[in-house]
Amino acid sequence: QIQIAETSREADKKDPSSHYAYGVAYGARPLRGTAEFEVEVTSYGDTGVQYGTLKLGVMRWKKGRPLTTKDVPRYSPEGTDYCVWSANKIHNRLSGQWGPVEKIYGKTTLSVLIKEKDRLGFKLTRDGNLVFFVNGVSHGVAATEVYHQGYDVYPVIDHYANCKATRIVRAVIKVEINLQDTCIELIGKWLTKSEDVEILQLPKKMKQRIKDSFYN
Repeated sequence: QIQIAETSREADKKDPSSHYAYGVAYGARPLRGTAEFEVEVTSYGDTGVQYGTLKLGVMRWKKGRPLTTKDVPRYSPEGTDYCVWSANKIHNRLSGQWGPVEKIYGKTTLSVLIKEKDRLGFKLTRDGNLVFFVNGVSHGVAATEVYHQGYDVYPVIDHYANCKATRIVRAVIKVEINLQDTCIELIGKWLTKSEDVEILQLPKKMKQRIKDSFYN
């Protein structure tokens, strides 16, 4: 139900008055290092279907696994391995995360904050901390440890209910060269199973990170 422009920077729902959901779109490139992503609401209004607005977050996806239309949820907070800000809650379904799936977040609900021409964005640090912004104002850390060995992370834009269309206004990735991360990635590619890491003379924490690259 989503139409993506040829520039890959704009998205709109084909028939927003008939579907309050089915508006999930993704960033074209996986996030790395310190990433900043922001969208502007370009069309907003009462669809007569259901109360609600834009949702934004991230999705983990197994490296090398194709993404098909069957994998796209009708509603982003329901997605497995998604972490999304919806209304006044963070819905964190990233595998391996501790704590509640839902938690209260934000200085007020997105249904009040987000209207046409407003901007919703996030910053994902190289350490995996996720912070959301509304019109440049931070709402604090929403999730931690978002990055995980063996998985790519993509932006998720959910055109829900009254949010009909958006455009990407900021997409920045800053990657710092880290020798340890490079070594972990290369070693993980050469090992056939996680148990093999025990024969290597490496620090305990580094061994654990290599094991995590076999995470399913």
